[in-house]
This record gives sequence, structure tokens and C-alpha cells, in this order.
Amino acid sequence: MTPEDKFICLGSDGIFEFIPNEDIVKIVVPHWRLQDSDGACKALAKEAHNRWCKEEEVIDDITCICVFLNVLKA
Repeated sequence: MTPEDKFICLGSDGIFEFIPNEDIVKIVVPHWRLQDSDGACKALAKEAHNRWCKEEEVIDDITCICVFLNVLKA
């Protein structure tokens, strides 16, 4: 990890199956700016659900946790 890291997102394959890392960042950053980790998780889950509905008939489990980091600079 580096001082530039702002958050960590952990999730089931239901999150990451159809959402690439670049899109995860685009979804989470607005919530990180507001310090709204709950909103970030809900937005990721909603986006994952929408993408699963477009791609498959069955939706995999969708679980995630977003941890916002407060890295202090020396």
C-alpha cells in the first residue's frame, strides 16, 4: 500500500464478474469524497445487479465491503 491509496474494496465474484477495476474506482470515488462507505457498497451492489441482469439469467451472490483509508502523510 502507498499513501496514494484511498480505499480498499473487498467483494464476492458477484461484484467483480462484470465490473472491471477501473469501473469500481469510478463508482466508489464519489462516495469516498463524501466519506460514505455505505453508499459506495450500495452503488457497487446495484451496478453489479444491473450488469448481471444484462448478462445472465441467474444472479450470483453480490457481497462487498469498502474500507476508506486515512493515510497520514509524514
